[in-house]
Amino acid sequence: MADPETDCRTVLNKLYLYLDGEISGEEFQVVAVHLEQCVSCFGHYGSEKDFKELIHRKCHESAVPEGLAERIRVNIRRVLDD
Repeated sequence: MADPETDCRTVLNKLYLYLDGEISGEEFQVVAVHLEQCVSCFGHYGSEKDFKELIHRKCHESAVPEGLAERIRVNIRRVLDD
C-alpha cells in the first residue's frame, strides 16, 4: 500500500519531472517510494516512460525539418506571453 502521506495526484503531477531527472533529494525519494508501493501510479510511470523512450527513438531517426524548431520556439513564447 502507498504512503498515505503522499497522494497519487501529487506523484502524478511530478511524474515528468521525475522521469526527466529534474527533481532530486527528498522530493525524488518521496516519488520513488510511492511508485514502489502504488500499483496504479507505477502503471502510469511505466506507460509514460515507454512513451518518452518511443518519442526519443523516433526523433533521432530523421532530421528535423529546417525552421521547425524555431517555429516551435516562437509558438511557445506566444503562448507563454498570453
